[in-house]
Amino acid sequence: MDTTRSELDGITVGVTADRRAEDQAVMFRRLGATALLGPTISTTMLVESETLRERTLALVADPPDFFVADTGIGIRSWLEAAGEWGIRDALVEALRSTRIAARGPKAAGALSSAGLRAWWRSPSEQLGEVVEHLRREGLAAKRIFFQLHGDDSAQVVSDLETAGATVTTLPVYRWGPPRDPTPAQELVRRCLDGTLDAITFTAGPQVEGLLKIAAEYAPGVNLPGALREHRVVVGCIGPVCADTALRHGFDDVAVPEAWRLGSLVKAVAAALAQRSG
Repeated sequence: MDTTRSELDGITVGVTADRRAEDQAVMFRRLGATALLGPTISTTMLVESETLRERTLALVADPPDFFVADTGIGIRSWLEAAGEWGIRDALVEALRSTRIAARGPKAAGALSSAGLRAWWRSPSEQLGEVVEHLRREGLAAKRIFFQLHGDDSAQVVSDLETAGATVTTLPVYRWGPPRDPTPAQELVRRCLDGTLDAITFTAGPQVEGLLKIAAEYAPGVNLPGALREHRVVVGCIGPVCADTALRHGFDDVAVPEAWRLGSLVKAVAAALAQRSG
């Protein structure tokens, strides 16, 4: 569907991301929409931690049987940190000698930019699928290094260890509450009073962060119900993010075929046009 500027005039879109939020805002504004930024989480980079450096040196010294590349931002930031430590080339060479399982296209793309190829990539972007694939390979006495995403991955580690593997985690960043909850509270208020037309999520924790902020801002409120009542379009960048939204009661989620910001904006614009049609 061709979307011209006039089609989104008068439309207000809430953006819950903390990273690349302004990129989304610019894309929506080019289509005539008003974009409100209300990050529902914050991302803290851990690339200066001694733990990450020591574990990276251990990988370089003795490459594991498998490496799990979880996220694009994690791989890129880790490689940049390795460059600052003076071991990037050695790290890339060590990774070439192991089998790399990528959770999705972003992680695979970050590997590719470093000249690395994923041995296997999860079609669904689900970590559980990565675990099952590795288990089928046989993990008894195998060593795995696992690049963590920003929240707790204890269950994934436990599942791999139960299958017989020794797992070393690489914490590159962590997610937490937004540093200033006021903009996200404004998004909640607009969701409740019907002055928001669409809201976007680029990670599942953003959905959960919004619900937590809503519970603190308006205890007892049914936020997904309010979105349905006011016909707010919910946009999720990919199936993993969408699964989180659906699990928490959101419905009619717009998900682009290509899991990229530009595609997300187009999918939301198309859903808004269909809503008004």
